Amino acid sequence: MLTLKAYAKLNFYLEILGKRADGYHNLQTIMQPIDLYDELIFEPINDDIIDLACAPPFLINKEDNLVYKAARALKDRYGIKEGIKIILRKNIPSGAGLGGGSSDAASTLKALIKVWKIAPLSADQPIKNPALVEIAARLGADVPFFLQDYMALCEGIGEKISPLKNEDILPIILVNPGFQISTASVFKRVQFPLTLNNLKHKIATLILDEKIDKNGIQNVLFNRLEDFVFPQYPQILKIKTLLTDLGCKSLMSGSGSTVFGIAKSPGHLDDVFGNLKKYPWEVWKTRTI
Repeated sequence: MLTLKAYAKLNFYLEILGKRADGYHNLQTIMQPIDLYDELIFEPINDDIIDLACAPPFLINKEDNLVYKAARALKDRYGIKEGIKIILRKNIPSGAGLGGGSSDAASTLKALIKVWKIAPLSADQPIKNPALVEIAARLGADVPFFLQDYMALCEGIGEKISPLKNEDILPIILVNPGFQISTASVFKRVQFPLTLNNLKHKIATLILDEKIDKNGIQNVLFNRLEDFVFPQYPQILKIKTLLTDLGCKSLMSGSGSTVFGIAKSPGHLDDVFGNLKKYPWEVWKTRTI
């Protein structure tokens, strides 16, 4: 039996560089793992099946779940005849811009490489294994990022990973309005041409330094997708405005619906959390890892 934590992520920076011929978009984004996670338990079984269960139960069709797809991708590609029982304990909300499904998929790949002893994919640094990155990218644009555990600059559709070093642990408040947003529906609303933001020089400087402190992060906070989400979902803009009024540096993560705030200190985080209790939203206190 093997148990892994699948951590959520935030996007500190997200710019759309253009649309590709295959319909995907070229992105430049800085993603950061945070200490909110799903838990996955893997247990080999005798039957040659993938047995997936969720707690709390929410699966309508398990074959549509990225955990199942990740396990199936390894079984099919490497001819694995062993079965596996997987229990997924969900804490990360779905459709929230936090990468929960992608993180679950990456954790499944890393776990089953060990459980099934898939030698071609075994490595101390999974992100440096081209075959594994290829499998991950086929599952979803964010999945390669979760093969490693650090802040990273992600480019292309997300498959080009350049690790960055976060110099500070940041107290984070997460606020979710209680509804999901489809990433695909947001990207369908993206209109070109875009006027690219003026942070490219700052991003280039961060990449050259290969490290970011809390001031550097707050100087590059930007998410192009807010332009296409806020008009459709004004409640998300309301959350961002409130977090800013409470003294946080705030931004929508990914394609939403979650907004995060960077608090000034753990004490400030507690104060913000207390102020948000009167609103009908889901709120978590967490931190970068």
